Amino acid sequence: MRSSSHLAVLALALTTACSKPNEAAPVGGSDPKKPAMKTAPQSTPPTTDLVMMRDPVENAFTMGMPKGWHNRTYSARVFDIHSIVVNTVSPDGSVLIFSGDPSLPQYWSPAAATPIHYDMARVHPRMKIEPFVPATEYFPAYVKRKFGKLSDFKLVSTEVDAEGEQKLQKRFAEAGHRVHATAVQVAFSYTDGGRPMNALLMGTTTDSGPFWIVTVTGITTSGDPKQYIPMIEAMGRSYQANPAWQAEQNQKHQARMAQIQEFGRQMTAQHHRNMAAIQQSAQRHQQRMEAIQQQGDASMKGYYDRMAAGDAQHRNFLNYINDENTVVGASGKTFQVDNSYQRYFMHKRDHTYIGGDTRMDLDALRGLGLNPDDYEEVKIQK
Repeated sequence: MRSSSHLAVLALALTTACSKPNEAAPVGGSDPKKPAMKTAPQSTPPTTDLVMMRDPVENAFTMGMPKGWHNRTYSARVFDIHSIVVNTVSPDGSVLIFSGDPSLPQYWSPAAATPIHYDMARVHPRMKIEPFVPATEYFPAYVKRKFGKLSDFKLVSTEVDAEGEQKLQKRFAEAGHRVHATAVQVAFSYTDGGRPMNALLMGTTTDSGPFWIVTVTGITTSGDPKQYIPMIEAMGRSYQANPAWQAEQNQKHQARMAQIQEFGRQMTAQHHRNMAAIQQSAQRHQQRMEAIQQQGDASMKGYYDRMAAGDAQHRNFLNYINDENTVVGASGKTFQVDNSYQRYFMHKRDHTYIGGDTRMDLDALRGLGLNPDDYEEVKIQK
């Protein structure tokens, strides 16, 4: 698994520098009369004036983010699977750029999977055992699943990024990896508060043989998304992994694998008896959010101030990217929570939360050893 984690980080760093505007080829069967993406004057032009930001969660990397924009970058981890997530919103809210998805699995080929891999996949939320899927097949379904609930969502086009594939393949080879890489650009449109928006997603699936990985980068704007590709390339080139973090990951690998297997045994034995197990995703999210907020970066503060003020611009899109929900309490204050749950109960003082399915209630909190009087139910904001 160490190799798959390393390959995933490498792929994400390389992908942002491989796509080029206006050079993708239509996938066979695409309608030549497909509707053009709507365009409108953009308020914030592309910029390559970057400020270096450090990963606040694990100190795993630094990356250049656009100066003056609302920036957020962090590590997301479930056991051994680590990923990088980047979000940036222009000052006027007309452009959103993202890279990474904290919910994307790493895939093992059925031909290479052992009984241990199958046992782990049953309890690991980000490990799946499935045959390799080319990017042209993987990402249209991904886009519909991830963003299909946006208002007036429409899939516009799916195009092979042939040059991106060649460059990605070459860069992996230079790094000493023999892989088969596929790349695609998927365009879709939707409306945000009645305003037409154009989105371009650039995705790759990379097959190493025993396992395969998926990376994603995208742009959404009221103007032309392709104008921002050079900006994304500049951000990708600025990425620097922390050597100390990499060395530490190598040392911890074996211990972490033992923890995963032990977790699997515990989950199998206690799944129906241990309600606390359902809170692990919420705990990971709360720890990550605390680390991000403690970083104290001014652009980060601006990002959260926008959300807390009820600024709905890009809110749903951001929530889909980060696998979050926005919830609101009786006071009207909003909070970001992990989207794994259907009902949420927020602690009245420290604002930690408990999530559950539709059956979750105050009595269930009591069953977890908590005082129901300390919590209020908060509602998902649509």
